[in-house]
Amino acid sequence: MKTESIDIQILEYFTPFQSLRKQQLNDLSINSCIVDFAAKETIIELNSDFTDEIFLLEGTLKLLSMDNFTTRIKADTAQSKMPIAQLRPSRYKVSTDTSCKILMINEGVYNTINEQIKNDTPAHDLTEGVLNAEDNILYELITDLQQGNFVLPGLPCVAVKVREKIADQNAGANEIAQIIMTDPTIAAKVIRASNSAMYQRRKQAEDCKIAVINLGTKVTAQLVTAFTMKELFKSPNKLLNKYMHRFWEHSIEIASISSVLAKVTPGVNVEHALLAGLVHDIGYVAIMNKVTEYPRIMQDEAQLQSLLSKMCHQVSSSILQFWEFSDELVEAAAESENWLREGSDKVQLADVINIAHLHSFIGTAKQKEVPIIDQVPAFHKMALGQLTPELSIELLDEAHDNINQLKEILKM
Repeated sequence: MKTESIDIQILEYFTPFQSLRKQQLNDLSINSCIVDFAAKETIIELNSDFTDEIFLLEGTLKLLSMDNFTTRIKADTAQSKMPIAQLRPSRYKVSTDTSCKILMINEGVYNTINEQIKNDTPAHDLTEGVLNAEDNILYELITDLQQGNFVLPGLPCVAVKVREKIADQNAGANEIAQIIMTDPTIAAKVIRASNSAMYQRRKQAEDCKIAVINLGTKVTAQLVTAFTMKELFKSPNKLLNKYMHRFWEHSIEIASISSVLAKVTPGVNVEHALLAGLVHDIGYVAIMNKVTEYPRIMQDEAQLQSLLSKMCHQVSSSILQFWEFSDELVEAAAESENWLREGSDKVQLADVINIAHLHSFIGTAKQKEVPIIDQVPAFHKMALGQLTPELSIELLDEAHDNINQLKEILKM
């Protein structure tokens, strides 16, 4: 393990420091260093009072929670731009999965500069215009995420219980159906989905148990999650509800295309692709609820979209970690619309989600703002990459009915 001095330009890469003045950056650089760690070294022990703030510059870190839930954070991702395992006592054991370069900053200096930022920029001072308000919200969101104060929406109870029951290898269709039937609305939707043209089997489902048998436990779990998540994208505020509806429609679109892409991509689980599409932008819910404190931002769609694009992926991945979703689902949210990501040589959910986005933009104004599909690394990892872009589009056109059927099910 060795240490290196740090240049202030490195500090500016990380989200919390992007609005600092030069003097503040200099103060941080004097009280920080870069440390090289070998693979499999422990940096922070679980429940420790480790005194420095750490940021990932190179490599991959492994975070192990007290309930043995594992998260991996890679350099050059949205997650790596934030401090790692900041709460004290630490809720995670942090170790290196590969060799890593870690930026370490003295906790006292870090906290002092955070206080200076708060004093320099009052959270609700809108006298300098809408852009200043946007920066203020961004700062508040970042600070809340760092300090563990961000109000993350909880995964609805029925979805949690179904996931837990399905994780039990001995659980039967009857037990899963009993949980679903505690919510009659969700139960009715599961039965309707089972009897839809897309999922219908020889035996018509007249009750929830038969529906679970027809669908299979994995499909049932994903549909229950989808049906319950829809409720998160609602608000009593009419303007907010309009935006939420738009976000949910987008999630359904990406989920449906992702599901079809997964069917023609060896090694990708169709149900996981569907779920990744549904949850990749869940951060919109938390951010929009925060934005209600700033009516002027809500009325300015351009400024609102700018704020969402800056924060959504980071907040989405934090929510999925909070829900204890798989590392691959967390990464898919964090890397959404990172068109030039390389990642693994094997196709990952993040690749499927990004290609689904590009297909959804075809024929829209957005198509001019993004790379051509065959210029994106993810395209060449997938089965579609063996075709020309024109043939891959034709393949999805042929699956148009399948996509529409799935969209109708998710809109139930």
